[in-house]
Amino acid sequence: MPYIIDGNNLIGCAPDFSLGDPEARGKMVSIIRKFQESKNTKVTVVFDGEPQGGERRQPINAKLIVVYPRYGLSADDEIKHILEGYQHVKETVLVTADRELKDFARGLGVRTVNSIEFYFTLKKAFASQGRKEETLKRVNARVSQNEVEQWLKIFSDK
Repeated sequence: MPYIIDGNNLIGCAPDFSLGDPEARGKMVSIIRKFQESKNTKVTVVFDGEPQGGERRQPINAKLIVVYPRYGLSADDEIKHILEGYQHVKETVLVTADRELKDFARGLGVRTVNSIEFYFTLKKAFASQGRKEETLKRVNARVSQNEVEQWLKIFSDK
């Protein structure tokens, strides 16, 4: 199930983010990436304004892309354009709190999720993914030859 996320809207609804923070977009994309990886689904995040780095389409990985609107358009316009081009639009989820954009999407048969609701889903996925990564680090920890010898000495003495 692909997701299209109204990026600035999501940041504006998130209680611990600020649109005035120049790092907010990068931080939000990091959290969205954890969600995307945990769900193994396609995610498109659309931000208003000028792209950082000059590229209008910035792939983060094979299934996560950040998009900025074409010159003179808003993120809402870009999202509408993307939705109109989707072949399987009824399987798509739009994340926004923008009433007009939700109405447009619903008219196409797109499922919508409110930004604040989705943000708390993201936080859960981020925490869960972080715990998995921490567990993998512990499981995949390397033991030095010296440690092996010390443990062998302890257990062979009994």
